[in-house]
Amino acid sequence: MDSNFFHTLRKLLEKLPGIGPRQANRFLWAMLDFSEDEQKDLARAIAELPNHLRRCTTCWRAFSVKTNAGEGKVCSFCLPAEASAKAGWANSKRERNKIMVIEKDNDILNIERSGAYSGLYHVLGGMIDPLDENPIVRERIKKLYERMGKNQSKCEVILALSPTKTGEFTSNYIAKVLEPLAPKITRLARGLSTGVELEYADEMTLRHALDNRK
Repeated sequence: MDSNFFHTLRKLLEKLPGIGPRQANRFLWAMLDFSEDEQKDLARAIAELPNHLRRCTTCWRAFSVKTNAGEGKVCSFCLPAEASAKAGWANSKRERNKIMVIEKDNDILNIERSGAYSGLYHVLGGMIDPLDENPIVRERIKKLYERMGKNQSKCEVILALSPTKTGEFTSNYIAKVLEPLAPKITRLARGLSTGVELEYADEMTLRHALDNRK
């Protein structure tokens, strides 16, 4: 086996979320057992990915190229209202004075299903973690700063990151970075869930429950 080829392919597989060296090895062995046609289909599908699915250059949301009303660079959410309305997209009615910062695309799907939000998004692609640096996250925070600088309407920024240590650290970092540009920075209300006994609530949950009391 070509050790350089094996090493390169394994490193590429390790870039997938939650995949370490052992899982990457398993994927390699599994693909080796694919039929020749299946291997070709997989290679073809990966090669064709940019022609079908891309990331918006404004909010970094993944979108289907063939169903997008733009030129393949901006998603239907981020298209100017006039262009979106002309193309017949319902997204022309989205609130453009709100930008929700989320970690990953699945978060958008959950929020959209709730029907409680109709503003814009900004996908970070991860969290700031001092132990596992992700350059994509810092680059997208920089893009968010530039996006806010260009926005003359002064959007409200809603930080909708998971209430974990890295999520809290990332939210605090973004709030500090955007403070000179965003007149209103908010976070999703957090606290005690229904059915949770106070005795078993952790300190962070209790703190948020007190901060968001009504």
